[in-house]
Amino acid sequence: MNRRELLAGIGSVGVLGGAGTVLVRGLPSFGDDGSETADGENDRNPLEVETIHAEGSEAGTFAVPTDGVTTIMFFTTGCGNCQAQMPRLAAAREELVDKHGDRVQFLSATYQTPDTLPEADLREWWTTHSGNWNVGYDSGLAGSYGVVGFPVTIVVDTDGEKHWEETGVQGTDRIVGAVESVLETETFDTDATDEADTDATDERSDEQTA
Repeated sequence: MNRRELLAGIGSVGVLGGAGTVLVRGLPSFGDDGSETADGENDRNPLEVETIHAEGSEAGTFAVPTDGVTTIMFFTTGCGNCQAQMPRLAAAREELVDKHGDRVQFLSATYQTPDTLPEADLREWWTTHSGNWNVGYDSGLAGSYGVVGFPVTIVVDTDGEKHWEETGVQGTDRIVGAVESVLETETFDTDATDEADTDATDERSDEQTA
């Protein structure tokens, strides 16, 4: 399913309970850059979370959705359960990356702002709790997915569709299971890469034979 098909199917419906829910207002517009496709439709940009320079995170932006299945944790630094969630999320990420590589992405987004939580303080908290993936300031992503509270962990597919959401401390196995259930529904373009590698190998063998 591509972005246009998803938009056509959901419009601006509200979020329903359970798996397979979408954004509260459909896929978010996130501002109109004025660009249009050939048939006159606006090309909408994905939401970009402002990330900071920290362990496993580069300063810049993190666009949601990504080319992989994305796990997002919403948190605040003063939340004890958020701190307790960090090592469990880290363990889930390590297991998933080992098995699936860049087909999985992780992001943590604080509800706090750079004014209430300067970047240096967020970086210190991140280091203290052994974060090693993208981290930044939420600027609307939580609201777009109807997320309230903290810590809240959600899993989003490559079309921006939310398949899983839980509040509170979640176990490593539970997170891994949620992500892998979404991975099973995704189709990644690996066949073309494998075919190209096979052709290149055959070509080299032919050259050596000649």
